[in-house]
Amino acid sequence: VHSMIGTFLHVTDFHWDFSYNGSDWSCNGDVDMHGIYGDYWCDSPWELIVSSVEAMKNATPSPDFIFWTGDNILHTRDENLSLDKNEELLKNLTDLLKGHFPNVPTYATFGNHDYYPNGQFPTHNNRLYNTTYVYWKDWINKAGDAEQEENFKTGAYYTIKDKNGMRILALNTNLYYTFDKITKNYTDPAGQFEWMENTLNQSRLNNEKVLITGHVPPGIEATDEIQWMYEHYNKRFNKIIIDYSDIIIGLHFGHEHTDNIRLYMKNGSPEVVLFLAPSVTPWRYKTPMGTGAPHNPGFRLIKYDRGDGRHLDLVQYYMDLTESNPNRKAEWKIEYAATKEWSIPDITPESIYSVLSKMDQPDSKEFKDHFRWRSVSVKHPDSQTCTRKCHSRIYCNFFHLGIDEFKSCVEKIHSLTDKSLKINFNQALFTILSLIALLFVLRGIVKY
Repeated sequence: VHSMIGTFLHVTDFHWDFSYNGSDWSCNGDVDMHGIYGDYWCDSPWELIVSSVEAMKNATPSPDFIFWTGDNILHTRDENLSLDKNEELLKNLTDLLKGHFPNVPTYATFGNHDYYPNGQFPTHNNRLYNTTYVYWKDWINKAGDAEQEENFKTGAYYTIKDKNGMRILALNTNLYYTFDKITKNYTDPAGQFEWMENTLNQSRLNNEKVLITGHVPPGIEATDEIQWMYEHYNKRFNKIIIDYSDIIIGLHFGHEHTDNIRLYMKNGSPEVVLFLAPSVTPWRYKTPMGTGAPHNPGFRLIKYDRGDGRHLDLVQYYMDLTESNPNRKAEWKIEYAATKEWSIPDITPESIYSVLSKMDQPDSKEFKDHFRWRSVSVKHPDSQTCTRKCHSRIYCNFFHLGIDEFKSCVEKIHSLTDKSLKINFNQALFTILSLIALLFVLRGIVKY
């Protein structure tokens, strides 16, 4: 009997450091002991990547499909890399996934680090797009459709109708990333927006449900208040999602290295969930502005309804480096199943909204869970506590996917908190003064 419940996997941000335990090109801090499965200062050694793919297979040996959302190249200076090197790394990772999941379609997309030079994705036919097309052709264009090939070789995006009739849009959102200097002044790099709208329009006419996947997400990164996309691209992307929210059942992206959720709202009602998966790499960033929190490697499994695409559950898997490294044994465990931890029937927009709404309280169970899961349940002396500012930024990132509305949300929360602190202070002051006055009165009564 063909079950109506299907599964798919989402893995992202491998960031393979082939120089680990040698030149350590990706490492941002001093590494005393090179753990076999990596270090919180560094990108992934090969052992970590292989064990993550093996753990994916153990979690579900034959998922309906896999989302692989890019960033496979380590964080390092361009002079340590080359187009040849990037192609070699991409080929090895493609072969690894094909070897473990020979009959499973993998809908792969590029991350910003996958191009050479880093982040500078072009809007026309080029060597990396052409080479990668050959690697991924079995997955994305078995039938040899000419338009599909043209779209990939021009802009590295494509669409697939899966075996259950669901429409997948695999995007190259690196074209909108503020790091890409080539596309800064374009209106529609590689014609991807127009293609998105045409494809979604056709899907609506055909009564298809749509899943969207890519690397660089829309919205605001909460910790540093960064909008990843150029403003005009972020606006247009968000408008398209809202315009077609009746047929879009979910977005699955990577890039942030943290476990996160954003929710598209329309006239006050929840419409589409953007799921952000944590990375396989445990690497933490270090800039003059600050240092990122340490986090454990992870991947996830989604359960969904094959009939209408509704998302039924999210099961997050992780490796605790502080356990696996000393034991020299890869231990991948379930970190959480969303429906169980949050007591919700599924992970549809309505259910996710019911949970996120409770997170306006920093002391709520829901927010504490989310904050712990953001860094994939890391146990580390540098684990960060969430201040008032941290909480308001995370809460506002859930619902506000444009920088202006995000900032006004943060300011509103701060002014309300300041107001209530002021009221509380005034009340306390009034109470103290009243008690002092009462003491004087009582002293007077006793005296006379």
